[in-house]
Amino acid sequence: MTENTVYIDKQAEFNTACEHWRRSSFVVMDTEFIRRDTFYPIAGLIQVGVNGQVYLVDPLTIDDWQSFKALLEDPAVVKVLHSCSEDLEVFDRLCGAIPSPLLDTQIGAGLAGAGEGLSYQKLVAHYLDIEVDKGETRSDWLQRPLTQSQCHYAALDVEYLQRIYPVLRDQLAAQGRLHWWQEDCDRMIAQAKSPASPDQYYLRNKSLWKLNGRQRLALKLLCGWREEEARRRNMPRGRIFKDPVCFELARCLPESRGDLSRIKDLSPGSVRRYGDTLVTLMDEARAAPESAFPPAGERPLTSGQKADMARLRESGERIAEQLAIPAGLLCRRRDLETLVRDGKLPESMGVWRQSLLAEPLMAALEEQ
Repeated sequence: MTENTVYIDKQAEFNTACEHWRRSSFVVMDTEFIRRDTFYPIAGLIQVGVNGQVYLVDPLTIDDWQSFKALLEDPAVVKVLHSCSEDLEVFDRLCGAIPSPLLDTQIGAGLAGAGEGLSYQKLVAHYLDIEVDKGETRSDWLQRPLTQSQCHYAALDVEYLQRIYPVLRDQLAAQGRLHWWQEDCDRMIAQAKSPASPDQYYLRNKSLWKLNGRQRLALKLLCGWREEEARRRNMPRGRIFKDPVCFELARCLPESRGDLSRIKDLSPGSVRRYGDTLVTLMDEARAAPESAFPPAGERPLTSGQKADMARLRESGERIAEQLAIPAGLLCRRRDLETLVRDGKLPESMGVWRQSLLAEPLMAALEEQ
């Protein structure tokens, strides 16, 4: 470990540290976790950086997370993380809280013009001209004791970020983009606090448009049941069966175990374990009235809509070039697709993007 690193594995020390951290204007955070055989991430280490000091918290020895939850929810302390979507799941699982206010340096670096989707290695190289060794990326973070190499690797994740954050913050403030950063991160917090319910998982299937109403209902029921089962048993949803199997089950609407055995990639073990449940779900879909059918999925863009998309991208790319930020960060594909399909700017675009893009994109959409 580095000289300024403190390892915390006792409850009293942890509570005291949390109170200390809350006296800072910002704290840098990261997590190391394992998620190979479980639905939920298992925290192996929590890293916190404050005032040049690095703290490594052993979550396997901490039982009470209330003081840490208070820190995560303290509006006076900015929580700084890098590429943090999975870290938010770890915090939510540990103590039922999402860090707020939050600033993600991957998003911030993109808005500052450093590049889109920068890895932590590239972020450190860009701002500090330091090469970070990521040799411990796939370590077993649940083993004890952790090795010196693991601790050193984990400590550097928050040590360097403490130096980068003030530079990035001041850079965005000088560019007048600090509110862009906060808006995008606030949206991330809102999404993390209100995740999609299990019965909405079926909407992720890109081939939904190929199914009729009854088949769509079957897919919704299947995916919702599988999601609940995966959470209940704390196992990856793909271990039950994968998305293509759900789609094929919904398409074929099997009526018996014999029919199930003919479904591609549905293993005999899955038929034995889940056969009765699957047939019951299919029966429910077959018996449902049309009023219960989910809406049709979005079809692929037509040739005319693709031409509209091309014009929108060109318009967005010109503005992104003027701003010296990645076009993909300014003009996200899903926003442009919604505009092409609906003829209006989507709410998901947010305030700052709409202020820059509303007029030129609507003008490009109206071009022949």
